[in-house]
Amino acid sequence: MPKLARLFHNADEVVDAWRDALKHRDVKGALAIWLDDDSITCVLPEGQRLSGHAEIRAGLERLLAKQALFLEPIACISHSVLGAAVYDTTEAVHLRDDQIEAEFFLNITLVLLQDSQGWRIAHLHASHSTEETFDAPSTPHGLH
Repeated sequence: MPKLARLFHNADEVVDAWRDALKHRDVKGALAIWLDDDSITCVLPEGQRLSGHAEIRAGLERLLAKQALFLEPIACISHSVLGAAVYDTTEAVHLRDDQIEAEFFLNITLVLLQDSQGWRIAHLHASHSTEETFDAPSTPHGLH
């Protein structure tokens, strides 16, 4: 992990950088926003649990091998305290930049921690939403 990674001054910047990395199929950029710690974890929508940078890298490479993912947040609730933030989002997933209708929806929980390098992802849990469509989300789906 490069020690000269970008310093994120707030957690929102990290969430935006995550979506941007997926959009550009940028595995290296996606990994750069994770906490530099072996205890990081990620649960993919299919239920596979990844632990540490090597497993998360391999999972992201598989995930982005065929296509980019364009995530459009349609509902988000965040909570933050000193040095920690939790984002609970529902995201419409598009497989092309110009796609109007979502392919599917994901519920994503992100746990971010602040360290000497700024805000970083410590845990991500993604699961397929049980909803078929979303007209106007009014309540959170709950933390994973």
